[in-house]
Amino acid sequence: MKYVWQDGIFEKVDALCEIFPPVIKDRWKDRIIYNSEKIAAYEESKTVTEEIFWRSVYEIFPGGYEPLILRIKDPEGLKQDMISSRKQEDIEPGTEPVHITRWSNQPEILSDIEPGKKILAVCSSARKGGNTDVVIDELLRVGRDNGALVERMYLSDHAIKPCTGCRACRKGDVKTLCALNDDMTSVIYDKLYAMDGLIVGFPIYTARENGIIANFMDRWDCLANPYLSRKMPEKKKAVVVCSWMWPNPTAYDNVVEQMIILLRLHRVETTDVLTVTGTRGKKHGRGVVKNHPEILDTVYKAGIQFMSNL
Repeated sequence: MKYVWQDGIFEKVDALCEIFPPVIKDRWKDRIIYNSEKIAAYEESKTVTEEIFWRSVYEIFPGGYEPLILRIKDPEGLKQDMISSRKQEDIEPGTEPVHITRWSNQPEILSDIEPGKKILAVCSSARKGGNTDVVIDELLRVGRDNGALVERMYLSDHAIKPCTGCRACRKGDVKTLCALNDDMTSVIYDKLYAMDGLIVGFPIYTARENGIIANFMDRWDCLANPYLSRKMPEKKKAVVVCSWMWPNPTAYDNVVEQMIILLRLHRVETTDVLTVTGTRGKKHGRGVVKNHPEILDTVYKAGIQFMSNL
């Protein structure tokens, strides 16, 4: 079926696709056209309207692309948003437009919290006292308040070599789990095996998980070794904590979801996610969540739910 495109929309398709290098530009253009016409077909419309077109764009573009979308859709709005961002430098503590989103859809039915559970928090932000760190600290406070054995580990303080792809972990049993000799093999793997609950915290700087956590998770690959005699125990639970500056609270949900899937592949089930967004401004960005009691209260409640499910 041939669809009529409202005047001026094809020009916007071309303008949007100008952000892409030539090698992928046509691929994105095809996606936009296909998805727009699919929505039109679903709604039994013979015309791809402006509304259908932008809905299609937001469906297929990752949330982190929003500034690039606004450059075409609403350039004046984007300009005002950038001005607002600069003005945040002078906002009083406690009034910053920071936001927390909790993903759990579990009913708030709490079982008794069993004391003595081991909670390991892994923070991949080298910015100690930053927003990721503050949220982790509040989750660990829940653990301490309820008799858990808690430990926070800053990955930037550890010697963690990158995976070399040697594939020793696919050729036979490796007693040290990984053939590399560093803090993963001497310290960290044992902590992962011993934990009951894991808190994974990472910031997003460049539209993906930061490099430290990516390197760390690469080193989990050996845990999927089919010949491994020492399997990762099942039924371990995790909370994922993630922060980014852009105010869109769903901008990098796809990155968080990838982390959840990666943990699940290694027998760790994520039961909740806490994302902190809108942490812009050099003066207030670092650790700004500590100025917001309502955010810390949300984190504490999430921690109670997490602990009760271990």
